[in-house]
Amino acid sequence: MNNIHLHIIGSKSFSDLLNELDFNYSITSDKNLKYNNKDFLVRIIFVEKLQLAEIKKFFLENIPTIFFLNNKDFLIKNKLTLLDFHVSLLTPIEILSFREILNILLTKYNFFKKSKIIINDYEIDSNQRVITKNKIKAKLTEKELELILVLNKNNGLEKSFLLKNIWNRSSDLESHAFETHLHRLRKKINKFFKDSKFIIEKNSLYYLSK
Repeated sequence: MNNIHLHIIGSKSFSDLLNELDFNYSITSDKNLKYNNKDFLVRIIFVEKLQLAEIKKFFLENIPTIFFLNNKDFLIKNKLTLLDFHVSLLTPIEILSFREILNILLTKYNFFKKSKIIINDYEIDSNQRVITKNKIKAKLTEKELELILVLNKNNGLEKSFLLKNIWNRSSDLESHAFETHLHRLRKKINKFFKDSKFIIEKNSLYYLSK
């Protein structure tokens, strides 16, 4: 892993404390982030020191983030949802516990990165089986996910190939499963994302549209 850079917002004293304890991370405490792009960025937000509008944008970022709160009901009250690689902690916190929590967060984020797949304007989380575009999310079935991933790796596939490799069927005579899943997936993508050409067929080959 690259060097870890902690971007602390809302508490200069916490930044100073970590530096005194020699956490071996590079640290900034300015709102305007300045860091080496080769570093692995983690945000640490002290919520009570910021305006709500400013806080909300951090909940949408694909950056591992620790939110320090002084009120456990803050998230529910403001309808804020943590991403899988976000953590909320109540202050005060024991500093050695913070170090362990930080390590767990980095592990979770690395797992997220490995499961994240970008296809055109879509982002797919293969672990959660969720497809996202413009902050709109839809849940995928296991077979729908497999179909998308197989098509993404190949430039046009025959139905017989898909039947054999996804449904373990050997003949087009057994293609009902494929046709059913394809129809449902196309319908789902069109419903959530208004995209009627997500999977296209041309000359008996199937593609993800580019």
